[in-house]
Amino acid sequence: MTPQARLGGFKILKDVVRISIISPTQTEDFPAQLLQIIAEAKINLPYVTVVNDGRSWRLNIMVDSVHGARTSHLIEQAFGKIFTNAAESVILSIFPHRSDPIITGSLLEVFDQEGIDPDGYANSPSAISAVLKRGMVKKASNALFGPFTFSAYRTPADWKLAQKGKEQLYKEVVASYQEKKPKVYGLEYQEEQEFLQIELKRGQMGPVGTAVKELARIGLYLTFLATSPSQEKGREKLFICLPMSKSHSNTEILSGTAPGMEMASISPVATFAMNGPHFGDRYGIVSELLGSFEKNETGLLGLSCTIASITGVVHSHQLESAIRAIQECFEVPSITKNSPPPL
Repeated sequence: MTPQARLGGFKILKDVVRISIISPTQTEDFPAQLLQIIAEAKINLPYVTVVNDGRSWRLNIMVDSVHGARTSHLIEQAFGKIFTNAAESVILSIFPHRSDPIITGSLLEVFDQEGIDPDGYANSPSAISAVLKRGMVKKASNALFGPFTFSAYRTPADWKLAQKGKEQLYKEVVASYQEKKPKVYGLEYQEEQEFLQIELKRGQMGPVGTAVKELARIGLYLTFLATSPSQEKGREKLFICLPMSKSHSNTEILSGTAPGMEMASISPVATFAMNGPHFGDRYGIVSELLGSFEKNETGLLGLSCTIASITGVVHSHQLESAIRAIQECFEVPSITKNSPPPL
């Protein structure tokens, strides 16, 4: 039996709407344009993923339910009906994550075993988040107590009791001011990464979780993870970053443990991660970042924004311009080249 991983806790953000977007164009500035329109409307985004599969932009964004119809209208007005809506969603996040693939793999496995099929996943160095249909909250939170233990509560009943009276604390609140230059606590980056694009059938995340845990056994950490909608019904796309290696093939390990997947690889790439005091409670953060990337002619392969964190992927040769773009729009006190901690 696999020992339980010990985590600090988990939280659930309710009353949000998921809007999935597949861009029909290949313009580099499409995500920046779309998110600028949402920022100008002062609509907060507690969860965003942006990925580019080489043919199209794919986005999952979450907004408070009260802003769902208005957000859809703004997108349709500017770009046409390029989206689908999933009402009554929730965001479940577990932490601390520390980019540990054992935690990610265990979450994918247990949700598959329990018949829980999230509409999206995204990670940051501190947490991994899943987008669920609202009716799956109880089943999903109960399932977490199989592979994980939590220091704050021992059982699902303990967790439920701890939430009483705190619902409003979990609502994302738009800050009442706008900083001229938003602050971050620090910027970290990693080089020599491989960006894998994996297409699979819905419901195949369990075997992927097993494969991810196998990568952990040889000392590899996930530096990026996000899922996106697929144009083919019944399929989805998973995007992950792993350290490059001369001693093994990441694609062979993944396909050997979870056969039937279609994979494409881009390397070398670099990943970056940062969080800030207002990343989770005000609009415009992602829009400012992508606008700065566009100004600096920096291409983007992937971006995820959850739990007050931003994690991104760029081609290695554009890492310097990416850091410059970040510094131009954010106040960055420190920049650290990271090496994954030992497993």
